[in-house]
Amino acid sequence: MEFKVADMSCGGCASAISKAIAGLDPAAKVQIDVAAKTVKVESSSLDQRQIAYAIEQANFHPVVIAP
Repeated sequence: MEFKVADMSCGGCASAISKAIAGLDPAAKVQIDVAAKTVKVESSSLDQRQIAYAIEQANFHPVVIAP
């Protein structure tokens, strides 16, 4: 699953998002590209809505990128 997070601007932002997702699924694989403002997540236990919620809880605004 891939998300565009336009308000992510630094490594601290990326860390906050990673921690929020890991809080729901510690085994999730998270790839963040701050320059492209994208977050890619591979999780066997979380769906798209749950991942978006985790990003929102870190005070960011994710938009789903169509697969």
